[in-house]
Amino acid sequence: MRRPAAVLAAFFLLSAPALPILAGGVEVKLKLPLRPKLAVTGRERISLAPFLVASKLSERKESARIKDLDLDAEFRRYLGKQIGRRTKMTVVTMPSDVKLPSTELKALGEATEFWRELGSRVGAEILLSGIVDFRVEDKSGYKTEEYTSRLDGRNYYRQVFVESTGFTFEVTVLAFDGRTGAKLFQETFKDQKEKSRRAADEMVGLFENLFSLENQLLGLFVVREREANRYVFN
Repeated sequence: MRRPAAVLAAFFLLSAPALPILAGGVEVKLKLPLRPKLAVTGRERISLAPFLVASKLSERKESARIKDLDLDAEFRRYLGKQIGRRTKMTVVTMPSDVKLPSTELKALGEATEFWRELGSRVGAEILLSGIVDFRVEDKSGYKTEEYTSRLDGRNYYRQVFVESTGFTFEVTVLAFDGRTGAKLFQETFKDQKEKSRRAADEMVGLFENLFSLENQLLGLFVVREREANRYVFN
């Protein structure tokens, strides 16, 4: 039994960088594969249908620039480019006259016949839709900070007013089988960021949110890698 254990230990030590030795063994970093959410071959034809926009379904007040932003179009353009660039899938253009059958997410996920007909129309094996939301909020306020007094050299705390802006992007993605119209899965992704400037640019904030979520979104379709620590004992 000792010979297989020794061979296994040698394999791990040669294939991964060693960390500080523990009692009776060694800690190594390994790259472990993460399976995609969808069981795909990676060469399917995929098309992005319209996404519902949360702000249009509510009476929430938005800045003038956010009101003029076509969040659905921006998100689909961004995701479509990433899928086309970083996967072997073929991104099929969605006709501009496609209208969603409902403004409710639950009903959208149950509209099997609509998705089957749309999949047949555009010739896509996978269809994506869902709901997107982007919020810009004033986060300015008083915060506690530590400082060192010039008089006695001791540390004290004081309240200071800090101007900042918060950016929150959230998307719920629905995936459908374009041949049967069946819902394959539903997944929600969310990213929040805060900028120290009150007048931070909304478009910059949006694309920083999208960039942070990029690997998670692509993880729906492709194998990703995750680093993890494992221990090999003598």
